[in-house]
Amino acid sequence: MDQELLIALTIGAPTLAGLGCLILNDKIARKVIVSLSAILLIGSSFILFNGGGFSYEPNSILDTLVLFFDLMLLVYFFYVGIKFKNILVIGLSLLQLLPVLYFEFILHGVEGTPTFLIDELSLLMSLIISIVGSVIVIYGLNYMDEHEEHLHIQKSRQNRFFFFMLLLLGAMHGLVFSNNLYWLYFFWEITTLCSYELIRHDGTEIAIKNGITALWMNLIGGVAFVLTLFIGYYYFNSIAIDEILKMYQSPVVLLFLAVLSFAAFTKSAQFPFNSWLQGAMVAPTPVSALLHSSTMVNAGIYLILRIAPALNNSALSYSIALVGAFTFLTSAILALNERVSKGILAYSTIGNLGLIFLCIGINTPLSYASALALLIFHSVSKGLLFLCAGVVENRVHSRLIEDWEGLIRRLPATSIIMITAMLSMFLPPFGMLLGKWVAIEALSSSYYISSMLIILLLVLGSAATSVYYIKWLSYLTVLPLDGKNFESEKIPWSYVISLLTLFGLIIIMGTGVSSVFNLLILPTLPSNYYTNIDASIINLNTGIGSFVTYPLWLIIAAMVFFGYTLSKRKGGTVKPPYLSGENVVDDPTVFHTTADGIAKIEVSAQFFENEFSNNRLLVLSKILGSIIIMLLFFAVML
Repeated sequence: MDQELLIALTIGAPTLAGLGCLILNDKIARKVIVSLSAILLIGSSFILFNGGGFSYEPNSILDTLVLFFDLMLLVYFFYVGIKFKNILVIGLSLLQLLPVLYFEFILHGVEGTPTFLIDELSLLMSLIISIVGSVIVIYGLNYMDEHEEHLHIQKSRQNRFFFFMLLLLGAMHGLVFSNNLYWLYFFWEITTLCSYELIRHDGTEIAIKNGITALWMNLIGGVAFVLTLFIGYYYFNSIAIDEILKMYQSPVVLLFLAVLSFAAFTKSAQFPFNSWLQGAMVAPTPVSALLHSSTMVNAGIYLILRIAPALNNSALSYSIALVGAFTFLTSAILALNERVSKGILAYSTIGNLGLIFLCIGINTPLSYASALALLIFHSVSKGLLFLCAGVVENRVHSRLIEDWEGLIRRLPATSIIMITAMLSMFLPPFGMLLGKWVAIEALSSSYYISSMLIILLLVLGSAATSVYYIKWLSYLTVLPLDGKNFESEKIPWSYVISLLTLFGLIIIMGTGVSSVFNLLILPTLPSNYYTNIDASIINLNTGIGSFVTYPLWLIIAAMVFFGYTLSKRKGGTVKPPYLSGENVVDDPTVFHTTADGIAKIEVSAQFFENEFSNNRLLVLSKILGSIIIMLLFFAVML
C-alpha cells in the first residue's frame, strides 16, 4: 500500500470518524464508525511498521490549512479565557497568537522539510497509539451509556465526546510523524484542545475548573514551542527537527533543546506541572485511560526520546534525569496516602513517566532501551488498569478502594484481570520490573558521579510503589466478612473486547519479552547507540547482568497450579474469624467485647496521614520541582 496513503489514514481516518460521530449523533452509527476506524487505524499502523521508515512532503495547500486551523485554535483558546475570565489562559493564548502572526506574516517563516519524517521511533509510537488508543475508544461505547445513566444525564453529548477522543488519536499520529517544527506545534496544540474538552465533558463545576487548569498548563508548553520557532528562524534558518539535531552542541542548540524539554515536562505532568493530570481524574474513565496510556502524556516522552541523541554527554541531559528521578520518588510517596482508585493511578502514571525521563536523561544505549521498554509496558498495563477501574466504578458506584473490599468475589473476572494488570506494574516476570532492572543496570554502568544517589531514589520510589499497589490488592482479594452472595458478573461486549485485548497483550509481551526487545526496542535505538543486549528465550543479557524470563513464568505457573489444587481440596469447615471476643450469632462482623459490649469490626489498610500531609508535601514538591526544572536552563551554560 502507498505510504502516503497510510499517513493519511493514520491521521485522517480517526479525524474523519470523529466528525462522523459528531454529525450523525446516532448510537448504532457511532458503534459502526468507531469499530471501522479502529480496524483501519490498527491495520495502517501495522503496515507502516512493517514497511520501515521514509519521508514525505505533502501538498503546499496543507501548509495553508495548518496555519489557518492553528490560528483558529489559538483564537478559540483566547475566547475560552475571556469566557471563564481566566487571566492565565488569556495571556498564554496571546503569547502564542501574536508571535505566530508575526512569524508567518512578517517573517514569512522558514523551511522545515521534509514535513513528515517517519522512522522506527515514530512507527513504534504509532503502534502504541493505534492499538491501545483504539481499544480504549471501543471500551467507551458501553461505558458512556452507563456513565450517563448513573449521572442521570438527560441530554447525551456522546457525539461530541467521541469526536474529541478520535481527534486526539489523529493528532497524536500527526505529532509523532512531524519533522517540521510548526506542524509538530500544531498537532501538539490539538492534543491540548482535546484534553481540555474531554476533561470538562461532564460540565460540572469541578470538571470545568480542572479542564481550565489542564488548558493553561499545557498552553505553557505551547508558548515554549513558539519560542523554538524563533530560535530556529534567527539562529538555524530552519525549523526541520532532523537538521537541528545534527548540529554541533552549541549553547544555542542546547537552549533550543532545553525549551523543548520544558514543553515536554508540561505535557507529561512532571512536577510542578502534575496538577492538570491529577485533575483529569474527574473526566469519564475512557478519557483518563487515553490521556494516561497511549496519547497526551506520551507526547512529552516522545519529544525527549526524539532529541535525546543530541543531548548526549551534556549537563542538560543529566538535568532531565534529575527531574524524572524527583518526580518518580515524590509521586510514589504521595500515592501512599491516596484512597481514590483513579488518584492512585494518576500518581502512578506521573511517577512512571518520571522514571522514563530518568532513563532517557542518563542517555546511554542501555538506559534508552530501558526507557522504550517502560514506555511500551506502561502504556498497555496502565490502559488496562484504568479500564478495569471504570468497570468497577460503574458497578460499585465508588472510586474509593476501601469500598472495593472483596471485589474478587463480587466481580471475579474483572478482578482477576485488574490484579494481573497491577502485578504487571511492579512484580516479576512482567515487563515493567524488567525495564526498571535494565534502568538500574544502566545507572550502575554510567559515568555519572551521582548514579548511586539516583539508584537510591529509584529503589525508594519502587518500594513505595510496591506498598501502595499491595495495599490496593489486599482490598481486592480479602473476602467480605458478611459472606453475602452476589449475582454472576455480566460484562458488555465492548468491555470484553477491550479488557481481553490488553490483558492478552500483557501476557503475550510478558512471556515473549525477548521478542519485544528484538522486534520493537532494539530496532528503535538511535543508530549511534550500540548496546550489548542479547534477548534470548531463556534470559535477557545486558552485558552487565542477566534477567531470566521463561524460568520465572514456569515458577509462577507452578505456584498457580499448586494454589488452585490446594484450594479445591475437600475437608474442613469455614468458620468466622476470631475477633478478640465472642462472635455475635448470625453476624460474623460483630463480636462481644469486655463488659459484654458489642462492637463491629473495622478493617483498614495502613495510611500515613499522621506521618506526613499530602497537601503540604504537594506544595513542597512543586517548589522543589520548579527549582529543578530551572536547572535545565542553567545546564545550557555548563
